[in-house]
Amino acid sequence: MSVWEKIRRLINSQKFYATLPSKLDRAEEQWHESQPENGPDVTVTEYEPDGSEAQILLGGALHSRHNSVEEHE
Repeated sequence: MSVWEKIRRLINSQKFYATLPSKLDRAEEQWHESQPENGPDVTVTEYEPDGSEAQILLGGALHSRHNSVEEHE
């Protein structure tokens, strides 16, 4: 590989890494825009401690439930 080829590759890699953050930001923004507005319906239920030593320290049991979002296309 010639010296000029190495210089050209170095310049191209610097250009690539200089523009990479803006390309990643743009791709992330496009991905967020493509996602549905409303997410799953989540219900979280926290139960009172039952008096056991572990639940006195940590609190009562937690139960979470979600319903999937259906798409009608």
